[in-house]
Amino acid sequence: MSSSVREEVITSFDAHNKPANPHYDGLDADDAAGLAAIGKAPVFKRKFNFWTAVAMTVCINATWEGISATLLQGLAMGGSVSLLCGYILTSLGMTCVCAVVSEMASVWPSSGAQYHWTAELSPLKWRPILSWISGLLTFGYIWMATIMCAMSVAIQVQAYVIVARPEYVNERWHTYLIFALVMVIYLAMNLFSSRALHHLNLGGIGTHIVGFLLIMIILLVMNKEKNDTSYVFTQFLNSSGWSSNGLAFCIGLTTPMLGFAGIEMAAHYAEEIQHVQKSLPRAMMWTIAINSVVTFPWLVALMYCSGDIPEVVNGPIGLLSPMTQILINSTGNVGLSIFLNSLATYNALVGGMTGLGSCSRVLWAMARDECFPEIFRRVNPKLDVPVQAIAAAWVPMVTFGLIYIGNQTAFYSILSGVMSMYMMSYALPVGLHLFYARKHKNLQYGPWQLGRWRVFFNAAGFTWISFILIFLCFPIYQPVTAENMNYASLILFVFLLLGFGWYFYYLRGRFQGPVVEIVVDDGDIVIAGQPVRTAFPSDAAAPKKDI
Repeated sequence: MSSSVREEVITSFDAHNKPANPHYDGLDADDAAGLAAIGKAPVFKRKFNFWTAVAMTVCINATWEGISATLLQGLAMGGSVSLLCGYILTSLGMTCVCAVVSEMASVWPSSGAQYHWTAELSPLKWRPILSWISGLLTFGYIWMATIMCAMSVAIQVQAYVIVARPEYVNERWHTYLIFALVMVIYLAMNLFSSRALHHLNLGGIGTHIVGFLLIMIILLVMNKEKNDTSYVFTQFLNSSGWSSNGLAFCIGLTTPMLGFAGIEMAAHYAEEIQHVQKSLPRAMMWTIAINSVVTFPWLVALMYCSGDIPEVVNGPIGLLSPMTQILINSTGNVGLSIFLNSLATYNALVGGMTGLGSCSRVLWAMARDECFPEIFRRVNPKLDVPVQAIAAAWVPMVTFGLIYIGNQTAFYSILSGVMSMYMMSYALPVGLHLFYARKHKNLQYGPWQLGRWRVFFNAAGFTWISFILIFLCFPIYQPVTAENMNYASLILFVFLLLGFGWYFYYLRGRFQGPVVEIVVDDGDIVIAGQPVRTAFPSDAAAPKKDI
């Protein structure tokens, strides 16, 4: 490493520990120490706090909003009873996953999240390839999830115009233009107003709570033709086309799973959150625990008031925005229905902003460890964001949206691969922690830890992940026809193929996992360049070398 870069790293480290900082306290020192423990120098300012982490997690892990977006698919796979039972099962499974992920976020507060956790927990021999795959899957799922958020906003807006202006003729290229505008908003906010994400996500907590209460109350009061209790709790109605009710139920878990997607998203801002080793895991656990409980009565109320499903499907926007159509059918008031569902649209808007930032920070964290060219590891000192990484993630997103104009079915089918990438990105670190790393006595946990419950949550979380991957994310039972081609498996295969190609062409032999930038030894900062290994000190015994 050149002397100028060496001084820059040391200066960056010192700047984040100056007692002159008006916001300095003991836990600020802990933030710097937490990074130093994983061999990283502070680069970002700590501009976010506990409530930012809560708000980001709420907006991404938007339970009732996510469920309402795919409600018809869930009802087709067994009806109300399947959706309710599936929700309970999903909330329990994802709570266990979240507990394990939260502990990892406390131990290794890195923006790379799954990528870094996998590197720390892997056997030394397999660390480069496993951490690369984990980072690739994490980047891919957030990248696709961000596109889904933007397209969801575009489709919802178009649905509102259709019911408000019956003379309007919707076209798919109209949807794309709205999508592109939303993506421009995402880019502008992430480049020039990243601090505003705190306030926008806090607003998302408000819309999340207000929407939950208003929709539940208004539906129960204004809907005059409620479904009977036997329909809601006992009748399994399989209209999916599958002969097996069990298989239909498993595939129907897609709907409640979307209400728990992205539980670690705030972890990609770990190097920008104050008191991160305590505030981040607490934010994640409180969010998923509260959402799991409070969303269930909302879902029960919705099942009583969903009405005749064919009538919903055949409505003007039944396929575009089923929740809005149910509200219109229940209240008879278009304006009120648009307002109520727009609360969910707002969360999709803000969630996509957070998603673009998270996606760019995964790319930045991997580029910092030399997975990608040096240009993507730069952070603009004035804007305090990785400008090049944001642009590299954003440009293909806007281009990808053009598929919607040519083939709407292909677009949705490709994006369905997001859930498989999501679960696979968790499978690696959770599985390694359960079957390999836990056997080592030298693993040091952070200030937030599971203690005696660690094995239970780890085993339960990995079991749930495996169940989802086998029965849900890989559509091995799905018949492939011209109208229903298995694009999800195709895009996953292509994505992994390109990733392995980059690894064996560029990374093999030069990439050994996350690189140690700094080592704190008796108060002195030593610039080092060996693969990071904080979990098992015996693996890091190799001589240090300058970079």
